[in-house]
Amino acid sequence: MNIVPEVYAQVNIADPNVNPIAKFSSIATFVNIFIPLMIVVGGFITLAMLLFGAYKYLSSEGNPEKLAKAQSVMLYAVIGLFLMVVSYIVTKIIGFVLKVPIPL
Repeated sequence: MNIVPEVYAQVNIADPNVNPIAKFSSIATFVNIFIPLMIVVGGFITLAMLLFGAYKYLSSEGNPEKLAKAQSVMLYAVIGLFLMVVSYIVTKIIGFVLKVPIPL
């Protein structure tokens, strides 16, 4: 008596149509998709933070505490943009050293 029924179908898990994770056949493929996506997301976040800081700056009504807070928001947005650019450059250097093609 067989408790487990027999299975006649075969599924190829290496097929990207069946298994979406199969698109990432290597680390390089994952990096080629992930890095440009994170650059775009980081750009939108930087833009939003700069606009928010500018709004706080304009609505501070000359209050020195509010002005300092608005300036710090914009400063941190620029620092974040700088870190994003540096991380992109480091990623390109690592890709060059390891001979992995990275887009952009």
